[in-house]
Amino acid sequence: MRSWQLRMHSIQLNAKPLSMSNTYCRMRYKNLIFIACLSLTGTLTAAKLPPPHTGSVDFNRDIEPIFASHCLNCHGAEKQKGGLRLDVGPLALAGGDDGKVILPKNSAGSKMVHLIAGLEEEVMPPKGDPLTTVQIAMIRKWIDDGAKWPETGKVAVVRSDHWAFQKAVRPKAPVHINSYSRHPIDQFIWRKLKEKALNSSPRADRSTLIRRLSLDLIGLPPTPEEVDTFLNDNSAEAYEKVVDRLLASKHFGERWGRHWLDQARYADSDGYEKDRARPYAYVFRDWVINAINADMPFDEFSIQQLAGDLLPDATLNQKIATGFHRQTLTNTEGGTDQEEFRCKAVVDRVSTTATTWLGITMGCAECHSHKYDPFTQREFYQLFAFFNDASERNVPAPQKEELAKYNAALAKWDKELKSRQTALDAYTKEKLQPAFEKWNKTATAPNVRWQILEPAKLKSAGGATLKNSDGNVVISSGKNPGADTYTFEATTSAKTINGIRLEAIDDPDAKKGPGRSSDGNFVLTRFALEIVGKDGKSQKVTLKNPKADFSQKNFDVKSSILGKTSTGWAVSPKKNEDHVATFETSKSVSVPEGATLRFTLEHKYKTTYLLQRFRISVTESLAPFPAIRLDDGIALALAKPTAKRTAQDRKQLFAYYRDNVDKDYKALNLNIAAQTAKKPKYPPTIAAAIAKEPKGRETRVHKRGNFMDRGDMVHPLTPAVLNPIRPRGERPDRLDLGRWLFSPENPLTARVSVNHIWKHLFGRGLVNTVDDFGTRGEEPSHPELLDWLATEYPRLGWSRKALIKTIVTSKAYQQSSHQRPELLERDPQNIYLARQSRIRLSAEVVRDSYLAASGLLARKVGGPSIYPRLPKDIAALGYANSVRWPESKGDDKYRRGLYIFFRRSVPYPMLMTFDAPDSTATCTRRERSNTPLQALTLLNDPVFFECAQALGKRIDSEIASSDHVSKIRHGFKLCTARDPSKAEMNRLTQMFDRHLKLAKADPELAAASLGVKPDEKGLAERATLVALSRVMLNLDEFITRE
Repeated sequence: MRSWQLRMHSIQLNAKPLSMSNTYCRMRYKNLIFIACLSLTGTLTAAKLPPPHTGSVDFNRDIEPIFASHCLNCHGAEKQKGGLRLDVGPLALAGGDDGKVILPKNSAGSKMVHLIAGLEEEVMPPKGDPLTTVQIAMIRKWIDDGAKWPETGKVAVVRSDHWAFQKAVRPKAPVHINSYSRHPIDQFIWRKLKEKALNSSPRADRSTLIRRLSLDLIGLPPTPEEVDTFLNDNSAEAYEKVVDRLLASKHFGERWGRHWLDQARYADSDGYEKDRARPYAYVFRDWVINAINADMPFDEFSIQQLAGDLLPDATLNQKIATGFHRQTLTNTEGGTDQEEFRCKAVVDRVSTTATTWLGITMGCAECHSHKYDPFTQREFYQLFAFFNDASERNVPAPQKEELAKYNAALAKWDKELKSRQTALDAYTKEKLQPAFEKWNKTATAPNVRWQILEPAKLKSAGGATLKNSDGNVVISSGKNPGADTYTFEATTSAKTINGIRLEAIDDPDAKKGPGRSSDGNFVLTRFALEIVGKDGKSQKVTLKNPKADFSQKNFDVKSSILGKTSTGWAVSPKKNEDHVATFETSKSVSVPEGATLRFTLEHKYKTTYLLQRFRISVTESLAPFPAIRLDDGIALALAKPTAKRTAQDRKQLFAYYRDNVDKDYKALNLNIAAQTAKKPKYPPTIAAAIAKEPKGRETRVHKRGNFMDRGDMVHPLTPAVLNPIRPRGERPDRLDLGRWLFSPENPLTARVSVNHIWKHLFGRGLVNTVDDFGTRGEEPSHPELLDWLATEYPRLGWSRKALIKTIVTSKAYQQSSHQRPELLERDPQNIYLARQSRIRLSAEVVRDSYLAASGLLARKVGGPSIYPRLPKDIAALGYANSVRWPESKGDDKYRRGLYIFFRRSVPYPMLMTFDAPDSTATCTRRERSNTPLQALTLLNDPVFFECAQALGKRIDSEIASSDHVSKIRHGFKLCTARDPSKAEMNRLTQMFDRHLKLAKADPELAAASLGVKPDEKGLAERATLVALSRVMLNLDEFITRE
């Protein structure tokens, strides 16, 4: 630069003076110097800039995200530092206080480019990460292309003062609001109670506490032993010990996994009309249970479900996790537009993601911009674009038990195979060679002369095309009917016929086998011959002693002359090679002059299992007719005297002898083939997953939600009202979206997540509208507590168990749920938490509690779904009566409700009676109804009656004495985790006495309640215990979490 400046100065100093008359020349000279300086300065500056992007650049796809993420906080609708505004096209092009910063078609001269490239003293953006070289190159290309803006001229940037869209700031917990507890949660709650002039409730009794904890954390009632251990533990850590034990329980993942599966809209079937089963859906359910039991941090838990396939070196489990977004409905009806239902699935993924993690009703913006919240329709489809690039994939996913069984079976199989191979090797080494030498001394070519027949007439009864080809090989093509009969007619020069040869010939090019089935096999159910004279009279020829070079197990060539449709000659597994069969005539058959040989080949076993290529020959030679195919080399070698056979002849003959003549070798080889065919099959279990579409898909706005009416093209981007996404590359993907959700700047994810957990522990969220944190949702009852929890969750490493422990160890959680008159009047919905909530158990937990109390519960965790007893004719309600419900046997039918096979079109009735979601859409809050049908179900459903029978039997076996009072007390404790009060004991004793009297008076009725004979010993007492059990199991307290 310096040498150039000196040269310019020398030009000016040495220039000759100009007269006034040359003013024009003088001005022009100065202008040329100025232009030269400016041009050279621009050239030198441009040399330091990243070159413009070489590909195409789209404003919406490439430029808008950069402006939204890096520029609009200072140069947007709310702030315009330096007078520059970049969210509106005309204003951006107009520039700011210092003039224009964007010069269309001149990126090198645009100040914006100099600022973002760091060539000015002031660098933009002043805070945060600088723009990447790629981003600068994109902006340069956009400017050089004319700096074109979208038709609206605006970048989608929205600001909202709504509380939920502001970043959560950790508040300080109130100090010493109540000396009873220093727990931050209690301090926040008691401050609110003080504001409302309300008092908290005392701590619940210990029996209630352990039952509450057990139901909340593992979804099962405590055992009497667990209750007694807690009641007898007077240490200060007694309560915390129970909490830790339950959090460590394998059943914790089942209870909290069920909560998550509601949000994942998990089901075991496709939905829609046909509603086909998804037999391996449980693989995702097991992943959820295992991840929660392992306390996988909630951010990882979430990111793996949204984008596990995009993680570096993604594991099988991470791919299985993406099954979260494979729980969408699938329509397999005929005539549907698959693109329509693919789009429906993507729409569901957008809505589910927004509801589950952000607590916003994004689905309202599918057809038009949201009426109440700051989300545009365009933004809906920008989120749509994240999932539009995902394709549905199934991945092999054998489970541990399956793999263990498979590996054990494989090892056993391999050991046996090696044993058989060893026997074959030993025979080959020690006996095969001597046997060959002995055979070779006398072996000659078979003395059978075959005459290959040239077909004169070919016919297919089923409409296939039969034609003769080179070597008189008949080929079947065209229509491939089901059962078919071929007719083959030919003449012969032979005067008599003693044998027939049928060759099944593989396609020499395709090598797919001699049959027309997809696997190359065939089944010849009947092979017959008749001789038709010139006068039209026919003579049927009886065939005997069929032989073949190979026959499939249970499909021997001998069956081909029987004409049975259930069997025939087939050649699997040796399908991809030529085969030959020979037949003897029962006697020597004369062939009249001019007669026609008519062969019939029937295939009536199975659709499409027809011969594709075959050839027929006859012989006048006498039997035997070896069923072998001699190639030219073997035939020539056998034709030579033994002494003149060359080394090559011997080599060919040895292979021929080994494979076709030596019976012991063939038997040993067949043993190996039989064992090979028994190789255990790899477990068929698969997992439904998603994976990135290699070619990607273009995303456009669907006008009015119509997938066929496409509007503007959009690209992946998050809503402008929330924190900007920071992609790893040029285009954000699902992994970026997942990480964006858990960015410290995201105002919603942590709040929504802790609100879900709070709801499950208190019966109501701090924000009651758990699925709507928008402007139409309810305000938080305790906003500071919500933000404290939202900031505490990431501080705990997003540990679900740690957060739950934090909540359940608060005094607020441990309060009594007793309703007080003043609370009923002033806070009937318990919004301010002056007490704990009384909550009707969820559908699965109702069933689980019955099974647990009765002693029937099978506590196995994970595995395929189960089929408990279903009311008669319920399955018939499914599509075309196609629903199959193979009732589970043994312990499986007593497993937890979480594992019941959930068919969307025919859900298990008891679950729906108690308000289980239908799994057609994400469910963040189950409804709780109170209907007569629920009481009737608990009293009359065979499953619950069986539980009452089992509970009566359990009481009788665990309390061996004849003391009825002890039995009643034990049964009551099994059901409620507490001892009955004096009044309760009196009523139960009176009831026991009355039923005992009735049972003794009517032994047949008593026997019917037990399912036994009336003359059994102790019948009345046992029947009375069953009646008593039915009463205790139907107490309101039994199905209520206090």
